Formats: sequence, structure tokens, C-alpha cells
Amino acid sequence: MSLSVNPNDLALLAVMRRYFLVKDEVNVLKARLEAARKDVAEEISRFYDPRTNATHSEDILAWHQLRKEMDELMSLAVTWGRGGNIESQSLTLDAAAAEVIPFPDVQLSLD
Repeated sequence: MSLSVNPNDLALLAVMRRYFLVKDEVNVLKARLEAARKDVAEEISRFYDPRTNATHSEDILAWHQLRKEMDELMSLAVTWGRGGNIESQSLTLDAAAAEVIPFPDVQLSLD
């Protein structure tokens, strides 16, 4: 089986790979924060305010930053889905640093 893949399609693969890596990181961070919140029996609004929770402020801010990155990556995927070109976007270029591993029995060719 042979698939024809253009650079814009490869950019989408890189974006989605990064999206799911970030999503996994967000889930781990959220689970850790939620466990800590339950340990101290703190209200959600107070615990997740980095101004009042210095102990976990770095994780809280990191969680917000990762969520922002997920939103930006999904926006690129939506642009691609609407026929837009995403290969020149800076997030795409950063995400493309990861090597793309093809599916077995599929030969990729750039056209």
C-alpha cells in the first residue's frame, strides 16, 4: 500500500503527536494536584489559585500553560481540517522535531 503525504499532512501528524503528549502530561499533573488538594481538604477555588497556594503554584501555572498549548495545537488541527496550510506555523515546526514513525505496510511518499 502506498500513501501520498504532503508536508502539510506531516505537519498535522507532528501537531497531533505533540497534542497527545501534552494531554498525557496535563492528566498526570492534574491527578497529582487533585490528590494533593484532597489530602489537605482544600476548596477547589482556593487550592487552584497560585497566589494563595505557594506550595503548588508552579504545578498550577504549568498546568495552565500546557492547557494553553493544547488549545493552540487544536486550533492548528482545525485550520488543517478546513483546508488551511499549517506547515509554516511555529508550533508545527517545534512539534515536527519528533520523528514520525510510519505504520507497517505503508510506504510514504512526498508529492
